[in-house]
Parts: sequence; C-alpha cells; structure tokens
Amino acid sequence: MPYLSHYTNRSGLEGIAETHSLWGTNFLDVNDSSEFLYAWSLLLQDALRDVLNHIPDDQKRPDCNLDAETEHIASMLRGSIKGGEGYGHLYMTSFAQAATDDQEHRGILTLWDRYTRHQGYCLQFDRDDLKRMMSLDSQRSNYGALGLKRVCYGIDPDAYDYRELRSQLAQRLIVQMLRTRPDLRVEPKWQGMWAESYLERQILDFCATHKDPCFEDEREIRLFGYPVAQAESRVFFGMAYRKPIRTTANGKRYVVFGESWKPGIWPRRIIIGAKADPNIDAPVAKFPNRPEVVHAELPIA
Repeated sequence: MPYLSHYTNRSGLEGIAETHSLWGTNFLDVNDSSEFLYAWSLLLQDALRDVLNHIPDDQKRPDCNLDAETEHIASMLRGSIKGGEGYGHLYMTSFAQAATDDQEHRGILTLWDRYTRHQGYCLQFDRDDLKRMMSLDSQRSNYGALGLKRVCYGIDPDAYDYRELRSQLAQRLIVQMLRTRPDLRVEPKWQGMWAESYLERQILDFCATHKDPCFEDEREIRLFGYPVAQAESRVFFGMAYRKPIRTTANGKRYVVFGESWKPGIWPRRIIIGAKADPNIDAPVAKFPNRPEVVHAELPIA
C-alpha cells in the first residue's frame, strides 16, 4: 500500500497544516510506559539469568528475586537514560500501514477507535515524501540516526540481534555488580564490550521497535531520530546544527522533523473520522498542495 497513515486529533491536524512538519516525541515520554517495559523486561530478565549463570553458587544471594531485581534495575536504567538535556535519546512519530485496499480507503477501525474515538483525522503521507523530508532535515540538523522502522510484535529470543544485546547487557550488569561486590569471582568479557552510550541507544532502539503481540493490528511504522548535542560541519552540505529539543507544557520533550526546510511535509490524503468535525477547509488551505479529502464512511453510530 502506498500511504503511511498518521491518526491525530483536530489540534494535530491544525499544527501540521500550520508548520508543514511533524513532532517526534521522546520515546521515554510516551503515554503508555508499557511500550518501553514490554521488550525491556524480557531482555533484562534474560540478561540477569545469564549473569546468575556466571556467578558461583556459593556467592549467590539466597534471597535473590529475579522479578524484583528486574523492576529495580529497569527503573534505574530508565532514570539514567531519561536524564540530561535529551540528546542521544530516541524521538519518534508513529504511522500505520494498511493491509487491505479498504483500510487504505477508510482507515483502520482499531486505530480510529483507540487513538481518536472516531473524532479525529487520518493523515496519509507518501513514503517517498517522508524519506525526502528526512534526507533534507538531516542535512541541516545533526542526527546520530534518522529513518523509518517497522515495529515487530513479539520477540524472538533466538534472533541474532536479541542474543547479542542480551549478552552485552549481561556483561554491563556484571561490571555494575563488581562496583559494589568486588569480591565476586566473575570477570567481565572486556573484549568486544560496547560503550555504555552505544548500549543505551541499542536498548532504546530495540524497545522502541518491539511491542506486545496484542497490538499487532496497529501495523505500526515509526519515523525515528537520535539528535546529537553537537553541530557538525559537512563537506557538501555545510553546517548541520544542533537540533532544538523542545518541551510541552506538561513536561514532555519533542523535536520537530522537517522544520529546517521549505516547503515542508504535508499529507497526500486526509480521511475525516466518522464523528469528526467535517469542516477542515481552513487547515487544508494552508498546505502547499491541497490533499484529497474523503470521509471514513464507517458504520459508526
């Protein structure tokens, strides 16, 4: 299917129409914390099991509770990653990809209900337009990475990337344990160990692209970016500046994708929700090219 669909409310539609850009929310500030905890808890528990397998039996704490340790370490790491100015963090905007022609034409019922209660709008973007926006934005703003990724539903514990990440996390946990218990007869595998900042980024990336299988019908694709704190001089494109990180009134951090170039990004098509205000002439008129506007025509009372 050609479009990537972004479900939003009236203020979201008006904001995109006004700025011709998209907001990327800090992944650690998303409304549903389970998005982070689903993959993170499974990964951390497996890494802790690996650690326990390396500790001699006579040095294991008899009262060790794996679930309690998992929750404690998860809270500590999230607090560590969440601190600072927000650079090096993952910022994202979510889209959905239709599975059928009907979903493409009217939208996905599950997403209409969950994200807009049928009172919002489905903005459908061309994938090539989004890629062009990312390419141009990365020329003017310095990112560690910027791209589109499909969300996986569920985790394959035998996948290479999962096993490597679990192993790296286990070694990092051993290093942390040795700081408080230097008497442990365990030697970390220093050779090949990732830098701590790189490990944190890989954890965020993995957690952001793996969700509970119960959400599979969302068919989510995420536009993600890792803004870098320093500006960088580029040979062919000039200076890539430090991306501004902004904060909403309720304290959530975000970046603006596509803010540094004109004419910006806009949808090719807008679907009006079954219970939404159909009068959107004013915001639609602000787009450089008028998108096609249709009604969802879903059997919603």
